[in-house]
Amino acid sequence: MREKILTGLVLFVAFTVLAWLDIYALNFVLFVVILAVAYSESAKLFGVSDESKYFVLIAIAFFVALPFVTLEAPFSAAVKLSFFMLIFVASIQAYFKISNLKIILPFIYPVVPIFIMFSLYSDLGIAMFVWMILIVICSDSGAYFVGKAIGKIHFSPSSPNKTLEGVIGGFIFAVIISFLYAKIFTNADFKEIVYTTLVVSVFGVFGDLFESYLKRLANVKDSGEILPGHGGILDRIDGYLFGAIAMLLVYAW
Repeated sequence: MREKILTGLVLFVAFTVLAWLDIYALNFVLFVVILAVAYSESAKLFGVSDESKYFVLIAIAFFVALPFVTLEAPFSAAVKLSFFMLIFVASIQAYFKISNLKIILPFIYPVVPIFIMFSLYSDLGIAMFVWMILIVICSDSGAYFVGKAIGKIHFSPSSPNKTLEGVIGGFIFAVIISFLYAKIFTNADFKEIVYTTLVVSVFGVFGDLFESYLKRLANVKDSGEILPGHGGILDRIDGYLFGAIAMLLVYAW
């Protein structure tokens, strides 16, 4: 427990400093590092061997696709980039007759969601990015404590410890914190705050469930060991990956 608390404190301080500085180049490098580690963890969950070789392929696809992508609209850039890369990777796979179709899976998750998460930061700004993170953290923390206190109805077989009462309690807690944050750092009104929090919270919950589902299929407790007491990168960002998609969907249309 001490190790988990210490790691969590370090992550909190690091995130706070990075958000306060808001240096685009530094944050871009951080996203690349997160992408590399998360891809490696995902490849192991999906049973893909020689994941480093395929990550190089994805990196090449990224730089091939980048010149064809315009960065004018939120969400669209990440979607275009993802489709370009998917076509490139599929074409290379077909050309060299790579029979292992599993290599596409780590590209779909978590590579594409991480692209979208970075688009949230680059297109909508650090305030919106932090808001998304805050919603997911609060809904997850609220769900844990409320579930422990009064939870009785199981929410999903993929996560036996998650309860319906906890999920609802987490949403209410997230709305309260969102209101305080959004009123200071955004122009959102009350209805917008509630709607955004609801959508992001729901997506975040299912992001957590999806990663739990993958770990159960792979018969592992954690996606990795890079974060002492917390597991892997995917164990920390699973809710954010789906939450970022939700946030961009809300504000792109």
